[in-house]
Amino acid sequence: MQLRIHFRLSHLYRFCFVLVIIALLTLIVTAQEGKHHMTELRFRAAVNRYYQGDFDNSIRQLETLIETYPQQEEIRFNLVHLLREAGRFPEALEHLAYLKEINPEEEKYHQAFLSTLYLAGRAEEVLKYGQDNEEDLFWKGLAAYDLHDYEQAAAYLTASLERKDFNPLANYFLGLISLEKKDFPTARAYLVKALTQDPNLMVANYDLARAELGRQDYQAAYKRLKMAEAAAPRNQKIKTELKNLLSAHPYLLEQEQKEEEQGRIIAAAPTVTPATPGGTTIRIGLAEKVGQIFTKTSSPFRLKTIAGTELLSGAAQTILKFTFSPAKKINIYDGQDQLVASSDSALILSYQDPGATTLLFNMEYGRGYYWAGRENRAYRGEIHFLPSADGFTVVNQLSIEEYLYAVVPSEMPSSWPAAALEAQAIAARTYAISHLGTYKQRGFDLLSSVASQAYNGVKNETASVREAVNATRGQILTYEGKPISAYYSANSGGYTDLPPVTWKFYPPYLQAVPDPKLNAHDGFPAPATLAAWVKERLPSFSANPKYSARSAYRWQVIVPRTEIEDRLRASADIGEITGLITLGRQKSGRVEQVLIRGTKGNYLVKGDNIRSTLGGLRSNLFVVTPKMGKDGLPDYFFFTGAGFGHGVGLDQSGAAGMAAEGWTARQILEHYYPGTTITRLY
Repeated sequence: MQLRIHFRLSHLYRFCFVLVIIALLTLIVTAQEGKHHMTELRFRAAVNRYYQGDFDNSIRQLETLIETYPQQEEIRFNLVHLLREAGRFPEALEHLAYLKEINPEEEKYHQAFLSTLYLAGRAEEVLKYGQDNEEDLFWKGLAAYDLHDYEQAAAYLTASLERKDFNPLANYFLGLISLEKKDFPTARAYLVKALTQDPNLMVANYDLARAELGRQDYQAAYKRLKMAEAAAPRNQKIKTELKNLLSAHPYLLEQEQKEEEQGRIIAAAPTVTPATPGGTTIRIGLAEKVGQIFTKTSSPFRLKTIAGTELLSGAAQTILKFTFSPAKKINIYDGQDQLVASSDSALILSYQDPGATTLLFNMEYGRGYYWAGRENRAYRGEIHFLPSADGFTVVNQLSIEEYLYAVVPSEMPSSWPAAALEAQAIAARTYAISHLGTYKQRGFDLLSSVASQAYNGVKNETASVREAVNATRGQILTYEGKPISAYYSANSGGYTDLPPVTWKFYPPYLQAVPDPKLNAHDGFPAPATLAAWVKERLPSFSANPKYSARSAYRWQVIVPRTEIEDRLRASADIGEITGLITLGRQKSGRVEQVLIRGTKGNYLVKGDNIRSTLGGLRSNLFVVTPKMGKDGLPDYFFFTGAGFGHGVGLDQSGAAGMAAEGWTARQILEHYYPGTTITRLY
């Protein structure tokens, strides 16, 4: 009996011991889980600070976490990305060396280490590392270029392109190498290819002009320098080169003027298919502060004052020159340069023919961006000339439906699927209706540029566009019975977003919406995650190669420090730029503010001004790092980004990709403007 009791007690003791061990293990696991959870919470808090614009404190929090948990690779790697942006390369390299040591097989650590060495200006060390892949060969090629070893640089970059032929920057640097060798035809070929792959690599325009000068093709050099000047209007180097070229070869300007004169004679103002009468009238500002403009009429015309007094009438294809005189009058000259009328009041050029257009010569567009230029454009409706203190304003007045015939193909290729064109027509009509009177004090409703909606005249009108506009005639998007602000952009990069903070406008129908083929972000993407996301060409409707240029969905450009300084000089003098710090991001990762640090002070740029100030970037969805020079200042900045435009509302590339796979216009609009209704106004 005692033995049996002893056995039972021993069994009970063992059982209790096991329970104690299990309890202890549970407590340990629970403690570890709690510790891990607390670490994750602290990490997310640091990431949130980064998105809220508290850049320095975000770095400090990550550094504190690393001190406590040194083996947390994810935290350390995210810290590296912020240190790189801040230009704190020695610290970033220390962390990367540690990551490579504890996890030598992780490719992303190796790639970050190699690129950081190059960005830090340590080119000699870059050449000691690297493998036989396109990424490593690219960085080694740039490092060899920095060391003026042009043969080796060309070998690395060529090998990189053999493995991956789409690399605008590799082609650009091969062009620079050929310029150094004075092999101007080869330089031209590489630079043309770089700009073909990414027209927004604007730094290549100037170097392409250098190649043309080396080939002694002065006319080609002049045209390229003018393109470069239009895209970078404050670049002093380009202005000086243009001045020197014209001084040495004055015939270039004379030839250009003769060509423009001959062009006015040869060009014919077209007639177009009339629109169905009716609908709201809209006034579009085509140009302001104009001193002189040439026009040509497609049909018999009348020119009268705003009060109705007829000043002039004439036949089709009549050339008229409008000039602004020191007496603040508008003078009108005929094709033989004879003064035929004059007025100090507003003028209206009109037609009885509903298919008539007015051809306006040498219209400027896109100044400060890569698509900048001049061209002749023809417009339906009436043309108004409004005198002001420093020139006159040219306004196009027509019906909204006529306006849309030109807006839709200006915003979206007319060859795209019908459902996409219809969605664009409804969005553009809605935008026009909801923004009528925006520029009333300047004499019109909307601008003809992307600041409102791109409106390039009748040149791209097609039957398919007119069908899309007619099929949706009078239809707009409404929310709770009111027209919405139907913003849209060329390419969202796979993720639309809320309006920028500078708009101070947050309607419920403008949300951060992922492409239907992509997952929504789980909270704010950590800096390293965001950097990988904007670099990877993720499959999506927005990425469809038929409807999205490869360099619009994902892009990488370099912008010289001096170019940003030139653009900033009109607003502030902060000396030489020492760094760019992003302050605040939206859920998609789009930057809200950038702090530009300089030797004489700092300057904060916000919202839509970020793209124009930082060199004409495609979008605010980017990550940026400086590339340090020997003088301790950045030579230039590397931007890696996604998308084209502000990213709010409809994604035009995404809409086309969706339409190609059977989505209707209504379904497309419901995706990009949730909660809205299509309503017919007339």
